[in-house]
Amino acid sequence: MIRHLSFGEAAARMAAASVVFALFVLAGAIGPAEAQVNPRDVPIVTQPQQRFDGGQDIQPIFEGWTRNDDGSYLFHFGYLNRNYREQPAIPIGPENHFSPGAEDRGQPTYFYPRTQRYQFTVSMPADTGPDPEDGIVWNVTANGSEQQAYGWLQPEWEIDENTITSNNRTGFGRPVEQLFENAAPEVSVSASATAVGVGEAVTLTAVLSDDELPEQMPPRRPRTRLPALIPPDDLPKAPDNIRWYRKPSPPRNGLALLWVVYRGPADADFEPSGYQRAYAEEEGDTEVDGLVTEATSSGTPATHIDGDGWTSATFEATVTFDEPGEYTLRGWASDAMFLTPGDVTITVR
Repeated sequence: MIRHLSFGEAAARMAAASVVFALFVLAGAIGPAEAQVNPRDVPIVTQPQQRFDGGQDIQPIFEGWTRNDDGSYLFHFGYLNRNYREQPAIPIGPENHFSPGAEDRGQPTYFYPRTQRYQFTVSMPADTGPDPEDGIVWNVTANGSEQQAYGWLQPEWEIDENTITSNNRTGFGRPVEQLFENAAPEVSVSASATAVGVGEAVTLTAVLSDDELPEQMPPRRPRTRLPALIPPDDLPKAPDNIRWYRKPSPPRNGLALLWVVYRGPADADFEPSGYQRAYAEEEGDTEVDGLVTEATSSGTPATHIDGDGWTSATFEATVTFDEPGEYTLRGWASDAMFLTPGDVTITVR
């Protein structure tokens, strides 16, 4: 008895046969060595859920430009490290430089994963022309792939404080008047030693000062609904020997400070890590539907050693290094709205 295939069955079999034929042709036409595919060459639409620990490039970013009172300009730059774990160190030179003019314009040489916005600014003279050829280009080569960011006085790329705080996700929930009246915090950083050996601890000190803005925000409201899934208390956590980097966020209130490696051959160990804060915001436990939810906290407790936490604060931290070289450590001072960098250089023998 002959069974006739339905239209759907026939179409499915033809599709399967086409895939087998394509694989056969590829296997015959391409040798094993030639069949290797660079992930960067795979169209992004075919890999929307793929994330790469390493091996990807770094995209420098021109964030926009602002005007100074004297008529000069500031060009703002950041970057996207497409890796989720790899943190490349790329010294100033052929693989990390500006053109035309000076190669070194204050750009980082140590790149943290994912998007890092508004990392540095480049001062441009008042007579800078309006055309693309009057601008500058930041060139970065990582894992064999060169990427560029073109900075010039394109009118649509003029930005202000609102643009910067919105992209940095700071200042939400506050009146816009505070945004334009607020002054960025000032910071002075120092180190107990500027030349140390590998493994030797160095004490870092940061002294912050600020105006009285932005005003204090009320504490976060406690959670009023339970999460859809509550894992059992005795459920073991999935092992992860190498955790993904998560960019710390500044606190909602008070002065705070974050230490990072801005330039250097490797990462460093900061203690404490993340943002040190001068104001602790903590909510008590809340009972919902007969169950107690976790406390709502805005971060670690206050760790400043001097100052009122709002207009002044002094922080101390320690840092150790696993590899020799010259390091520029950057302390990012936050007033919960604006960020100000302060740098200190340490030579590790």
